[in-house]
Amino acid sequence: MYFVIIMAFALVLSDNMPPEPCNFFQGRSYHLPGVYWGTVAIAIGQILAIAGYALWMRRGTIKLLDGTPKGHDDATDEYGWFQHILLFVLSGFLILTVVCTPWTQIVRHAWQLGRYPLVGDLVILAPLFISLTVLWILNYSVELRLRAEALAGAHAHDDGAASRDMADARINNATAALNASVHRSTLARLSLRDYLVDKFRHQVLILAAPMCIIVFAKHFINQYGPVWFNLPRDHLMRDIILNTALGTVSVSVLVISPWLLRLIWATEPLPAGPLRDRFEAMCKRIGLRYREILLWHTHGSTVNAAVMGFLPPIRYILVSDALLETMEDDEIEAVFGHEAGHVQHWHLPFFGAFAVVSMYIAGGVMHLLYYLDSHFKQISIDNSMLQLSALASLLLMWLFGFAWLARKFERQADLYGVRVITPDVHGCVAVCSVHGETRKQGICVSAANIFGRTLAKIADLNGIPREAPSWRHGSIESRCRLIERFVGDEETLRKFDRKLMVIKTGLLVAVIIGSVLAVLIYYEPVMQAIQGRGARGVGPRFF
Repeated sequence: MYFVIIMAFALVLSDNMPPEPCNFFQGRSYHLPGVYWGTVAIAIGQILAIAGYALWMRRGTIKLLDGTPKGHDDATDEYGWFQHILLFVLSGFLILTVVCTPWTQIVRHAWQLGRYPLVGDLVILAPLFISLTVLWILNYSVELRLRAEALAGAHAHDDGAASRDMADARINNATAALNASVHRSTLARLSLRDYLVDKFRHQVLILAAPMCIIVFAKHFINQYGPVWFNLPRDHLMRDIILNTALGTVSVSVLVISPWLLRLIWATEPLPAGPLRDRFEAMCKRIGLRYREILLWHTHGSTVNAAVMGFLPPIRYILVSDALLETMEDDEIEAVFGHEAGHVQHWHLPFFGAFAVVSMYIAGGVMHLLYYLDSHFKQISIDNSMLQLSALASLLLMWLFGFAWLARKFERQADLYGVRVITPDVHGCVAVCSVHGETRKQGICVSAANIFGRTLAKIADLNGIPREAPSWRHGSIESRCRLIERFVGDEETLRKFDRKLMVIKTGLLVAVIIGSVLAVLIYYEPVMQAIQGRGARGVGPRFF
């Protein structure tokens, strides 16, 4: 869902939508009744289509729920695949409405909402948000039933004699932290209203809130920027300077977003007690600095943890209520160690480096097309197509490049989580390379088993098929298999560590090279524009 939200705001940030070659009503004004009502019909039609898809999801899932564990597993798999297909459906309708029809022009100009900062942009995205709301309403009862059965199965497992002592330990630690919290929310008391609020908080607002600030800043910069720099509207440097200012705002919003998201999500400091003491001891042992450890209230519907923030003064570590309610202490520590791995391996800054590189590539694509348009008469590319080409290259970079990088980082965080819980493993098997008779560098067998068990349990509790692919994380099954390979093959482990080092070094080199090229290309024309001496139509130098 995150990629769809990113794409939605990227489209509203783009000017001159739709590009004329992509417009279904090419060459016809949006004022014409046929064009106007045809566009409105497409915008409304996608809501009806998503409603139909949601009913199909509901019917297909309920048909498999027969009250048996197998029926629950089959229904969970079915619902998971429906969710994956849904992302393509939503993306297709978003592109159809915004890129292939004059919907943005109707909202901004015919309805005159473009004069109000942010209002017009949110109305443009209203069909997407309404579609999501309809989808969630229709599948509310199905999703709650799937979650309730998953939690019931976890508790039934805890009631077994073999795990009774472990369950009691959890009651003394994790459940004690939940009981001491100010706000207590459970899945049984999750009303439709609360369910919808949670969905918007966790799937929309996590990205939409920062992006709304950026969209508002874009309106402000576009209105006052040309006055500050005294640039004519068709001056190429106008876009470069204004986009640089917008990029600066975006980076600033990214830095403060952890504080913002803490307010959006329902959180509170994790109450004092044995569990918090255990987390704090781990952070001290591995040198992890943070602002606060937060209990994340999800009405017991999300089994997860997260780390937010580049800098320690605004870095928050979150553990969800359902995580504490359903997992054993060593499993909670494994999840905590995984999130700590993202910080200790500098994944967030490297994601920022990837974002910079992707913007350089998108800018390079746009200016390459500008160069071809200027030097070859047989090629004609208007400004809207230039922007769409740059946006398409940017989205492709994030769809494939970011997904590939994120999956590598997830596996590195998995490996770190295994290593973090290793010192707490006692009585390990003799064949363990860490605790065995012949001790050497490697992965602890017991720690790897704990981490693999934790991943599988989280997948089951969240209703995620273990073999189902994920845009950012990959499948649970593939992550477990890789951990097993690390245990049995130290050379694979060494190759993995070297590969991650090469990837990170490559990102840094790409940032440096891209920055140097940007300075060489843009320094002179930007300085001319700032000093008011830039000639109309002056562009960057191409080599």
